[in-house]
Amino acid sequence: MYSIKTEVCGNPDFGQDPNQPPYGVVVETLKANTMTELRKMVNEWMGENDIGGGNWMNPKVLKNGKTLGFMSYNGRVWDKSPWSSDAQRVEEV
Repeated sequence: MYSIKTEVCGNPDFGQDPNQPPYGVVVETLKANTMTELRKMVNEWMGENDIGGGNWMNPKVLKNGKTLGFMSYNGRVWDKSPWSSDAQRVEEV
């Protein structure tokens, strides 16, 4: 089972508080049987909540309760924060 907590923040470029989720956005934990399903759910959640790249905080992706990596805005999963110079892409497992 894969899961992700949809961690987001306000985008100061749009006058949002960077220490809080954008107004009206409820942070959720999404769960799916496959990484493909999880990516689809995250993408739908982003669309429903008008989440852009400036809101996305690269949350942890868990597999069976253990950290698999961190999801960047484009849905790729990385072994470290995507901002790390030595981050490696985690292949779908």
